[in-house]
Amino acid sequence: MMKGIKLRKGRFPTIKPLTNQQFMIAVIADDFTGAAELAGISLRYGLTVSIGLHDQIRTDADVLIISTDSRSLKKRDALRVTAETVRKVVQLKPDLIYKKIDSVLRGFVLDELKVQMEACDLKRAFIVPANPSLGRTIIAGKYFIDGKQINETGFVADPEFPVISSSIHKILDDDSVKVLELRETFPASGIVVGESKNEKDIDEWVNKLDNSWVLAGAGDFFDALLSKRYQQQKLHQFHLLQPCLYVCGTSFKERKEFINHISEELNCVAYMNEKIDQTWITKTADMIRKHNKAVIAIRETAASAQTLRTVMSKAVREILKRKTVKEIFIEGGSTAAAILQELGIKKLLPVNELQRGVVRMKVNDLFITVKPGSYKIPEQIKELYSLK
Repeated sequence: MMKGIKLRKGRFPTIKPLTNQQFMIAVIADDFTGAAELAGISLRYGLTVSIGLHDQIRTDADVLIISTDSRSLKKRDALRVTAETVRKVVQLKPDLIYKKIDSVLRGFVLDELKVQMEACDLKRAFIVPANPSLGRTIIAGKYFIDGKQINETGFVADPEFPVISSSIHKILDDDSVKVLELRETFPASGIVVGESKNEKDIDEWVNKLDNSWVLAGAGDFFDALLSKRYQQQKLHQFHLLQPCLYVCGTSFKERKEFINHISEELNCVAYMNEKIDQTWITKTADMIRKHNKAVIAIRETAASAQTLRTVMSKAVREILKRKTVKEIFIEGGSTAAAILQELGIKKLLPVNELQRGVVRMKVNDLFITVKPGSYKIPEQIKELYSLK
């Protein structure tokens, strides 16, 4: 393990002294797209990566990423799954454990961190949720996306965790959390959120931290941690395959416009609501047969997000029974987790990063690409659907 990887000079926080070239990184992610995003970042550094669900813990890869899908669970279940996963990961004695959370702090962030702090016997946790490389920053205690306060963006309409304030304290619903600028002093205990207006700020946070912290955050923070130890590698070229199926599990306005365009231009969008029948399944399979591609999307409905995920995952299973598909593209972490569970997939091998947060993985002869709903669609997928 680790052969051929070029190491950077300088210290890497939260590690044990190395006795050989082996160095294991474990990531616990609260949703599947977050897990995939960090897998893509790891691939840039030439690291081998394994992604598994919370009952798939052991691996010989350089980076083990576990998706608990806790963000889509009820709080009690989320904390139970998190506790079980952390205990199993700690037993592996990795050199670094990183908690991947939602970059805009949706989910049970603080409660899950407290569970991890207790399991790791640590009194402090440091969170860098901002992704300045994607226009997501935290300044003066407030969260901004491309210069707008987050409660003025599409996140205010999130069906499960609507973001109704830009204040970090209000988003987390906890005034005891310390929101610090770089110049401020660390507390001896508790949970800290580091403000970050740019990528340089995140690099400086990394240089200030040591192994007395549980580290948590988004992709930029993880990337900064890796860059202290490894150099990025040249990535191999690849081509997406057909037949392909695009599964849209997000309600973002921009995605609806993208899918409407596909429907008008190619007539290969299969809309669904809280129910599907054999006619719908046959029609969708015929779309794939005729166009070598299809899209599954949701029409306006009053059904819950959980109900729609369940129906969508069953729809994918039925389509795969009837038609060979080589590539599946899935938007939305909870949707991806539901589909993987329905298909009985528990472990994936990340192979390509299409762009930040959009990662292609392999399971037997099937490639599965997942992306967060709020991230932009890669050009490769747009070209596949004849959209530029």
